[in-house]
Amino acid sequence: MTLPKAKPNTIEIVKLLETDSTNKYAAGLIADKKIEKPTLIYTLQQNSGKGLGQNTWHSQAGKNLLFSLVVFSDIKAEEHFKLNMIVSLSICEFLLLKGIEVKIKWPNDIYCQNKKIAGILIENNIYGNLIESSIIGVGLNLNQTEFPSELKNPISLKQIKNTVYDIDIEAKLIAQILIDKLEQFKSKNFTTVLKYYNKKLYRFGLFSKFKDKDKEFSGYIKNVNESGQLIISDKESTTRLYNFKEVELLS
Repeated sequence: MTLPKAKPNTIEIVKLLETDSTNKYAAGLIADKKIEKPTLIYTLQQNSGKGLGQNTWHSQAGKNLLFSLVVFSDIKAEEHFKLNMIVSLSICEFLLLKGIEVKIKWPNDIYCQNKKIAGILIENNIYGNLIESSIIGVGLNLNQTEFPSELKNPISLKQIKNTVYDIDIEAKLIAQILIDKLEQFKSKNFTTVLKYYNKKLYRFGLFSKFKDKDKEFSGYIKNVNESGQLIISDKESTTRLYNFKEVELLS
């Protein structure tokens, strides 16, 4: 497809009635060299939504925000977690505009009232030592009120605020916040962004139950470090470091 020409400093917008995955669709546009500036791709129905690892994203057709935003950041490859932090903080800001306080459940979920309201999947294209472009995939529960029983703890904006939201309006708003926040933070010191991020961590400093490859244990989240590792202090005061998918927060 040929994307419409846009005015300077605007976001290209592609709306799809249905697709298998907006991240996959975005990757195809990049491969075909059809994207040269920030581009929002959103859909009303996603048949094979992607999550971290082998996870998938379930969504009722026409009810939620399902989008991918292609951005060009020039963030250093070794600082890839900085992009994850900026995206997480952007979603927090979007939801705050809706009157909702949320927390970031490391590494890629947004929680409200101890329930999952949004998930993030970022796929980076690296050239040399820089992230040349990124596909920021987001699923956010907007108007859905009934969820499959296999989903542990979903919640939507409509359930919280008893309001029906316009998908077109909200998709463009959250994309603009993401672009603005990226411009605001990408030149800042990594430590500064990490400080903001750690302040928003879900279950920060609270004793919780975790499970790693060896066993279940109790401890509390101390912080996330510059490598994106989760640092937990267990009940014996032993410090544990975990990469993505190496530990699960149980309660």
